[in-house]
Amino acid sequence: MNFDPVRRLSMVITILLFSMLVACNSPSETVATGDSDNLGEESSPAMVDSVTVEQREDHYYAVINGFYPDPCTRISSVEQVVDGSTISITLRTDRPPDLLCATMLTSFEVDILLTTGGLLPQEYSVVVNDGPSTTFSLE
Repeated sequence: MNFDPVRRLSMVITILLFSMLVACNSPSETVATGDSDNLGEESSPAMVDSVTVEQREDHYYAVINGFYPDPCTRISSVEQVVDGSTISITLRTDRPPDLLCATMLTSFEVDILLTTGGLLPQEYSVVVNDGPSTTFSLE
């Protein structure tokens, strides 16, 4: 069989793209609380663009929007700390280091149930990864 160079190149590119697509479509993400035990994975703070707070019945949720650096990255841990009238949320992400994945900003939205049990009715600030913040009144 004799392939011309253009056809051979297009076949190699197709195989590489298919391999990357299969590698990045691993099982769905799981959002854990606390520290991540994903040994061998690269962990970093999530790129957060905005945060709002929504009340749904008797619960308050931080609705966080941001970007993953590539389609293979997922949220690996969520930590919440209340200090006075500030609720600090730390979102960390990870991606398996052995995956080839195209660098492409991929948006995400995650709802985090705020731990408000025992808090006094007043105004609180929610700060995510020491960046975007919002306020809400606890009733």
